[in-house]
Amino acid sequence: MSLEEIKSWITLHKEEIFANDAVGTGCFSYLPGEVIWAVTKRCNLWCKHCSISEEDPEELSTEEGFGLIEDAAKLGPVKFGFTGGEPLLREDIYDLIEYAASFDMQVVMATNGTLITNDVAKSLKKAGLERAAISIDGIGTAHDDFRGVHGVFDAVLRGMRACEEEGLAVQLFTMVTRYNYAEIAKIIKLADDLKLWRIYLIYLIAMGRGKEIAEACLSTDENMRFFDYVAGKQGEVKVWLKPICNPQYWAYLKHEGLVDHDSGITFTGCTAGITRFHIFPNGDVTPCAYLPAKAGNIREKSFLEIVRNSEMFKALRARNVKGQCATCSYKRICGGCRSRAYAIFGDYLADDPICSLGMKQ
Repeated sequence: MSLEEIKSWITLHKEEIFANDAVGTGCFSYLPGEVIWAVTKRCNLWCKHCSISEEDPEELSTEEGFGLIEDAAKLGPVKFGFTGGEPLLREDIYDLIEYAASFDMQVVMATNGTLITNDVAKSLKKAGLERAAISIDGIGTAHDDFRGVHGVFDAVLRGMRACEEEGLAVQLFTMVTRYNYAEIAKIIKLADDLKLWRIYLIYLIAMGRGKEIAEACLSTDENMRFFDYVAGKQGEVKVWLKPICNPQYWAYLKHEGLVDHDSGITFTGCTAGITRFHIFPNGDVTPCAYLPAKAGNIREKSFLEIVRNSEMFKALRARNVKGQCATCSYKRICGGCRSRAYAIFGDYLADDPICSLGMKQ
């Protein structure tokens, strides 16, 4: 696939991509925002990479969840996501989804997919869920090994079929690590064969249990080769391949001339604490699922007050980043992964050590 063919594919599909991901703003990020609530730390799997593995059973109540949803809706037509742990283990999950869907918000869920039967898929659809993001990190036993339970892959496929039969849209979440890199092409083929819309290709951030497999994170050179692979592969398949926790990809598209300046495409790069907000089960508000630095807690201050007035979020909105990220000409369209900076340096404003684009200008 030549650069011109890849560029043509991106240009050809930009309206479809923007319509689903940016509410027509011409920007590769969901605006006005993404509010993601991890409703529980409970899970039926034991994944190698899990970032939410610390033992802490505390969870917001149903009423506290309703209050969070009301506050999130005041930001505008945001994407509101339920995650975990495994959110389907939460007894009131359908009530929470139904309440979120009563507002002008896109309601989605990240799930491991193993608990989805036809009845569950039907109930999720009826409650107002628009899309289930189901995790697949390998094919067959490769997925089972990554997720820590035998037979999980078959259960995931059953869950995906149930969603399809009940008319519930599905996309994939796939961790990108050295452990499962050889599985990526197989996963893309599966998604394309199933006519799925999108795969989030999520770079491993060494948080939670992920710290124990930090060596599985791609190196700078490996990451750049991954970008080459994704860009080339995108021209061959219909499923949209979207790297996550890798804002350098948007800078890469510009750098390689795959998106030109008059295309109408703009990028916001890392959205942590800018348009993306994560709420942990105990009510802690953070910039991202992989960045557990606390900006506030909704039991102490309202979610809106935290979003608007947190010094952490003010610094992130201003892109007050350091090091190579501070002087990079791609700072506004990338900004570096703030979670990776925090995981490696303990500073969410530090530079992103995985990036080499800042040295190639």
